Amino acid sequence: MLVPTLAVTLTEPPSWVVLSVFSLIGLFVVFHRFWSLRNLDILLVLSFIPGFMLVYEGQQGLDTWLPGTSPQTKLYWGFLSLLVCCGLMAVRMLWDTAIVRRPLLEPNLNSGGMLFIGISLLLFLVINIAMSQPSEIESSRINGLGPGNVLLKSIPRIETMQIPQASDLAIPDSEGNRSELINAAESTPPPVAIPTNSQRSLLVPRILAIVSNLILIACIVGVGYWHFGSFNTGVGTATLYLLLPYTAHTAGNVAHVVPGALLLLALLMYRQPILSGIFLGCAAGVVYYPFYLLPLWCSFYWQRGIQRFAMGFAISILSLIIAMAILYQNNFLQHLGFMFGIKQVEMQDLYGVWGLGWHPLARIPIIVVYIILSLSFVVWPAQKNLATLMSCSAGLLAAAQFWHGFGGGLFLAWFLPFAILTIFRPNLDYCVALEVVRPLHKKPKSAVKQPPSEPPMAAA
Repeated sequence: MLVPTLAVTLTEPPSWVVLSVFSLIGLFVVFHRFWSLRNLDILLVLSFIPGFMLVYEGQQGLDTWLPGTSPQTKLYWGFLSLLVCCGLMAVRMLWDTAIVRRPLLEPNLNSGGMLFIGISLLLFLVINIAMSQPSEIESSRINGLGPGNVLLKSIPRIETMQIPQASDLAIPDSEGNRSELINAAESTPPPVAIPTNSQRSLLVPRILAIVSNLILIACIVGVGYWHFGSFNTGVGTATLYLLLPYTAHTAGNVAHVVPGALLLLALLMYRQPILSGIFLGCAAGVVYYPFYLLPLWCSFYWQRGIQRFAMGFAISILSLIIAMAILYQNNFLQHLGFMFGIKQVEMQDLYGVWGLGWHPLARIPIIVVYIILSLSFVVWPAQKNLATLMSCSAGLLAAAQFWHGFGGGLFLAWFLPFAILTIFRPNLDYCVALEVVRPLHKKPKSAVKQPPSEPPMAAA
């Protein structure tokens, strides 16, 4: 008796790049206003694709883009291209606070068509994650890779892009024999794998990755529907994010999608300061870098809601510390230092441009400038609204890629959804804390005082 089996082919990067680029241009470019700001923003989002694909090919030892180039060269120029795009995106997001006119430019397809495409892409993404195999947990991921929470580092990532076999990487020489391309990762000894429970290593990363992607997409649609007042805009921004090759490649990497989902939940719940503080605290507690968003968000809630926001942030941080103390009792203090970034700036075993030629000491002045930029949002801009939260959060997280010593430029899910929402947002000047955040204690309505009655007239 034959048993039917389900055959699943993972996404092929070159095919997906061509498909996504033409689809994005056809769905979102305003052809009758070609030099509009929206079109330039779409081109800026698309500019991340070449650098991302160069990094991917350098990691896997492929030879599709820039044939004949060594993997190390592809990695260097790929990371450099990503950092340039991150810098341009940071400048664009910080400049967004000065843009006053926001004409409504919806996608070229109606809401029904966009919803069908978005649901189809999300379904393919979920199936791809469910049918892919988690990778082994590496000791270098837990004990290194910069600041962050060990709870997230200990979860295996899922490879959702098709990795060619050795026979596919072989190229014929002049005599017709086939010689294999050498993967860049093969030059270093393989990391020591930490033994894990088989059920946990298969089930937990899949569930966490699928739930995080569903939350991320639902939050994008929710922001468009509830905060922008346009369901079509929400579905369009979610579809744009799903079409990107980056989304297809990193959908199974919890270090990308979990912080992105938590940050979007904080944005979606911004009218409830305690919930927003809880989700932002969770994001900062697992990857450290959102800690630098605190001056911006605290300044937004300063007139109303700051106590509830701080309470929610503290609750989430304390919960993560307690969970880490229970699960990792032996090295608790070391992991606690990594969680809050209380450690010496890494100078060795870096990844990205800092491990491919840039001197690690140059990270220190970049970190100092970044801290100054983060603290400046306490006073600038003076009036903060929902648009300020979106654009400046995206700008800060995009700028953080410059001093991220372990793949800076690759973590697009942290800021790209915020940037895409900023591109499509309407005028949100009225969305300030005093208007949208309810006061903690409503003042009782004072009784209306009656005017005193006139004394009776004296008898004549």
